[in-house]
Parts: sequence; C-alpha cells; structure tokens
Amino acid sequence: MHKTCSLRLLESSDLEFLERIENDTRLWKYSNTTEPYSNQVLEIYIQNAKQDIVDAGQQRFVIVDSNSNKLGLIDIFDYEPKHARAAVGVVIVEEHRGKGYAKEGLQLLEKKMAIQKLNLHQLYAGVSIENAPSRALFKAVGYVETAIKKDWSYYENQFHDEIIVQKFLNV
Repeated sequence: MHKTCSLRLLESSDLEFLERIENDTRLWKYSNTTEPYSNQVLEIYIQNAKQDIVDAGQQRFVIVDSNSNKLGLIDIFDYEPKHARAAVGVVIVEEHRGKGYAKEGLQLLEKKMAIQKLNLHQLYAGVSIENAPSRALFKAVGYVETAIKKDWSYYENQFHDEIIVQKFLNV
C-alpha cells in the first residue's frame, strides 16, 4: 500500500465539509438520517469529536491526501471493548470516489486504531444490498459477507436488505 492519504481527527475548520457530507440527501438512505443537521449541531459535534473512543464509543476521522485536501470521512463506532469489536463506516466525497481512498482509509483505520490502539478481534459494517461499490470495497480489504438483515431499511418507498460484512483481525 503506497501512502497517499492519512487520517486525522475533526477540526473546527471542517464544519463546511462535515455539513456537505451529513446533509447530502443522497446518502441519507445509508445513514438513517431523516433531516438536515444545523451548523450549531455540527459545531457541537466537532467540539466533542476529540473525546477518546474508549469514553465516547466512537471516533470520526477525516481522510486527507498529502496536500491536506479533504477526501472523506471514516468512522469507528459501536465500540465494544468487552467483545473486542467495533463497526466502521466510510464515505468519500463524490469527486474523489473510485481512486482508492476509501480502501486506503479502511486499511489505515484497521492498522492504527483497530489493531495497534484497541486490539480488536473484528470490525464490521452494514451495507445496503444494492450498494455494489461499497460491497466491492469491503471485499477488496478482506471483509466477508456473513449475514443478511431482511427488509432492514426503508427508503425509496420500499424495504431493503442489509448485508453484514466482517473482518477478523489478529487471527
């Protein structure tokens, strides 16, 4: 893996970028979002984002390239230290999709957070069954599709299945 991007914590200067992603209605079906976030809510979120994952149970990172361009966001959440697992989610802004940044971001998160810092046994994600690019991404970095949640999410006037993907670490 050649290093073309890195992960960093959210900063106050990320407000507009965060708003752009969180309030993109095309992504809401994947995130359970139903209404836009206000600037004030997002400012508070950013202020609290520096809280350690052990205390907060989640942490969000900005994926940036070598020129500090913001490429996307990657989250580790639903952290369960007793069970040594956490969920992961990633989104790349439209103009940077298909360039390998999500893959590299997942690999960095796995190495720097999941293995080195948290000593996790597994990472997992829920992926909409028709989200072929996301399914391909997780497969490319070693996740295995292990379960289907039938009729799990409702959007576009119908129910959709969600696939659970898992990657076992330290095995």
